[in-house]
Amino acid sequence: MAKSAVSETSTISNRWSRHPEFYTYTVTFLVEDHLFRVPRGELGAESTVFRDRFLLPRGNSETVDDQSDSETVGDESDSKNVEDESDPETVEGKSIPETVEGESDLRPVILEGVSKKEFESFLRVLIGRQYATKKASDLGQAQWISVLKLSTMWEFKRLREVAIQHLDLPSKSLGSIEKFVLASKYGIKKWLLPALLELAERARPIGVEEGRLIGFENALKLAAVREQLKVTNTIDKTMDWVRENYTLKPRDEGSKSRDFERPKTPKHEKCKSRDGKSMQSPTDKDQENRSRILLITKAFDL
Repeated sequence: MAKSAVSETSTISNRWSRHPEFYTYTVTFLVEDHLFRVPRGELGAESTVFRDRFLLPRGNSETVDDQSDSETVGDESDSKNVEDESDPETVEGKSIPETVEGESDLRPVILEGVSKKEFESFLRVLIGRQYATKKASDLGQAQWISVLKLSTMWEFKRLREVAIQHLDLPSKSLGSIEKFVLASKYGIKKWLLPALLELAERARPIGVEEGRLIGFENALKLAAVREQLKVTNTIDKTMDWVRENYTLKPRDEGSKSRDFERPKTPKHEKCKSRDGKSMQSPTDKDQENRSRILLITKAFDL
């Protein structure tokens, strides 16, 4: 039977050739209690880190049902027959024996620290963009966070950027706390400052649960920044009111001090919006924003 199978395989190999683009090799992964079989090329092409960790040949490995070495690896002639019958794929010109991880359901590549749902979302974006019934654009916030997590962990750079872009959309409605946590955890620098500015300027104080999420040290830093901004805002508003309502009287001859007096007309008028409400001039507002950014940058060492 073995010789017949080898002969048949050789005949097929001689008659037909594999298409260089559309002959796809697969790899089997075990995530929690589910097996996933996906195209090997998509994974290896997107990330050399993932390829080196999970896709390169590793030789003999234990099966899922813990078969012994004597059961999985026979003598030299048996191994050759199995290798010939399976018509193994090649990596860098070397054939991969059947005992390589990922070749079959009995010897999957085991992904630890990853949930089934996280891996589903990841594959739906990576591979399912063309084939899955549920499009990547239909993924929810939690699913895109899963894509961000795995693409960062395995260094799928293009996929990571796609995840960041989708999470940045208004429809995903990430709050400032969530953005700060994700930015800190996954190294998204462009999210840090805007999130901290919003948290520092909002009227509502940082809650206990929010403090737990961002960490005790960060919560203390943020509280200090908020307190400093309150003091600065109070001083600025007081000085604006004094300048608007009072002016220094001309010094009398022989007097060593000068008094304030209310001007008959305002010394200067603030900018007003269409509804007549006072507004800060663009110059004042820009200066205030720069001061806030500088304060936060120093506090959080950005």
